[in-house]
Amino acid sequence: MRNTILTVVITMLLPVTASAQFYTITRETGINPASAGKTAVDAVYRQEMSVGTMKTAGNDTVLIAPAILNYSRPSDRKGNKRMSPMTTGKKLNDSLPELTIPNLYKEIRRNGILYPKIVLAQAILETGWFCSPLCRHRHNLFGLTNPQTKTYYEFEHWTESVKAYYTKVQYKYKGGNYLLWLRDIGYAEKPNYIREVIGVLRML
Repeated sequence: MRNTILTVVITMLLPVTASAQFYTITRETGINPASAGKTAVDAVYRQEMSVGTMKTAGNDTVLIAPAILNYSRPSDRKGNKRMSPMTTGKKLNDSLPELTIPNLYKEIRRNGILYPKIVLAQAILETGWFCSPLCRHRHNLFGLTNPQTKTYYEFEHWTESVKAYYTKVQYKYKGGNYLLWLRDIGYAEKPNYIREVIGVLRML
């Protein structure tokens, strides 16, 4: 009896709302799937709003709110001083080439980088065929890090990453087998990095 009363009291003190939407799919109506990212964000927002408007039932009531998710990059939180397209009235990267394999190869050659196919293979390997967050958000094609802070460099455009490859890596090269030189300077932490670069080279 005591457990039943306790269960009823707890149920009354904790307001629970649930709703479901059902759609009838017929031959005439199409299926319009909602984007997963937007649905997840909307669900978190609705949950935050319902928790925020909940009234406390007494001093012993504990409200558990969901964690506030922060999707911004660290550079945005530090007060990024880069000019945005909104402040200039035009896009900064309008005249710069799009990141494609042919454009990257041309940019590597234009910057006078030796062994352009090997460097191209490195960029493809480091970025996972230009899909990594480091490539998409920071425009860092080679996984270049600051030796003092051990953090990844962030560039305005991917072409700056190509220039940085020359000024931070290749300027040290004095001759010999370039792949072995990359291994000897410890360019990558993976022990089979050179094999993986050769594997990408065979696909090009």
